[in-house]
Amino acid sequence: MKGAEAYVNDQWQSSGLADLPRGPDAHCVKLRFIVPRDAQFTGLLTRICEVAQRHLYEFYRGREVTHKPVVGSVVGDGSGDGIELEFTVAPE
Repeated sequence: MKGAEAYVNDQWQSSGLADLPRGPDAHCVKLRFIVPRDAQFTGLLTRICEVAQRHLYEFYRGREVTHKPVVGSVVGDGSGDGIELEFTVAPE
């Protein structure tokens, strides 16, 4: 089974991590990862969120980064294999 680090690293470009907003203002960052429905379970989704948040902390050094609850296709609208993560980055 594929782990959270692998999902984040493999989908760096397509998730939005490669194109984060810059500047001192607050930002709302939405990341989208493709995780097959049959592989989606709470622990994996939570861990992917933690890994992504760690990368945001590194990118936005010294700024508070918070996240909204994880929404996957199984727990969300049931439309597919994607999960959407939404983070708020505090201003400098």
